[in-house]
Amino acid sequence: MSKPKLDLEGYRAVAAIMVVVFHAYQHNRFGEHYRWPLEGTIWHHVLMHSDMLVDMFFVLSGFLLGLPYARAALGETKPKAARAFLLRRAVRLLPLYLVVVLTVWAMSNPMLPGDWRDLVLHLTFTHVWSDDKIFYTVGPAWTLGVEAHFYLLLALLGALAQRHCPPLGSRARRVAAMLAVLAGLAAVSLGYKWWAAYVRGFPTEAWSAWFNPLAKLDVLVCGMLLAVASAAGLRWPNFLARQAVGLLGAAAVAAGVALRYTSVHPTFSHTFFGIGITLVIAATALSKVRGPWWLRWAPLVSLSTVSYSLYLWHEPLLRVLDGRGALPAPGDPWAFPVTAAWLLAVSIPIAYASYHVIEASADRIMGAFDSAGRPREFYTALPPVTPARSPGGRM
Repeated sequence: MSKPKLDLEGYRAVAAIMVVVFHAYQHNRFGEHYRWPLEGTIWHHVLMHSDMLVDMFFVLSGFLLGLPYARAALGETKPKAARAFLLRRAVRLLPLYLVVVLTVWAMSNPMLPGDWRDLVLHLTFTHVWSDDKIFYTVGPAWTLGVEAHFYLLLALLGALAQRHCPPLGSRARRVAAMLAVLAGLAAVSLGYKWWAAYVRGFPTEAWSAWFNPLAKLDVLVCGMLLAVASAAGLRWPNFLARQAVGLLGAAAVAAGVALRYTSVHPTFSHTFFGIGITLVIAATALSKVRGPWWLRWAPLVSLSTVSYSLYLWHEPLLRVLDGRGALPAPGDPWAFPVTAAWLLAVSIPIAYASYHVIEASADRIMGAFDSAGRPREFYTALPPVTPARSPGGRM
């Protein structure tokens, strides 16, 4: 069974760019009532729904990180050690995260002890459970707090799947077991959303109620379902089937957008976004042929490599530029596009530098561990040397 050619780099790069553009747009609210710059135009609605692209990060995590576990649970590959998985994720997540959070926190708290509670929450990834700190220090870091919780969940689910799926015997039973567990997780997440919206009645400003890992779990599950489908061998037979899946995904995203203009709580729109984005990605990831050319376009692929640095650094840089008076005043007709262009022009080079100095350097840490995540023995003692003997048996 051939593995699909994923061609997913373009998606990640586009999502990162749109997050930067949206924060430039958000920065340019003006007036007593904080009016949005393009309010009353179609572009305002487009930008206000760009948060769906953050859901793409969770879908991609569920798919790309769940796929090796799904393959191992189906017996296609050797079992994956949870220790190695968590170590790789820590090496990928922590070095840049710690540098950015500690740098921004130190600049924001020049006098000790400073806001120590905020620092502790961010260093433990528990800021996602705090209404007043979830977007503090580094706003986009809330997604990393959610991701950290998801990594622990994926390691647990992967270990359980690898242990309990093989004894089920047939491939169909293994697939069914994984699908049943994922359906249960989705039901838990949707049940929580229903409780938070209609039973507990949390207000919109109760950010931790809508952006915590439980509220985003259904979106992660969408990516994990795609991982199971890919491991099970699902492939689109032709171009028309791939296009139909992609259009179905676009329709699901449109349904999520339309839901926001109804009385249904907006938290459920992200469920539709997750489904839609998963189908759009599936159109490419499960195709027997290569996807659209732009997904492999060299500049986008390159930008995808540094997208994590771009994602974490751009908001602090926006604040620095604003504090230095380098941005136009909100309310000016050209303030938003100039801010977006200037922010991208500054953030992208810094993202490349950050990637090579911090991320690429941190990746070398994995060289100190074997495939199971155990420290390599670089200084193992050599076996004792046996003295050579002459043919006659004498020294």
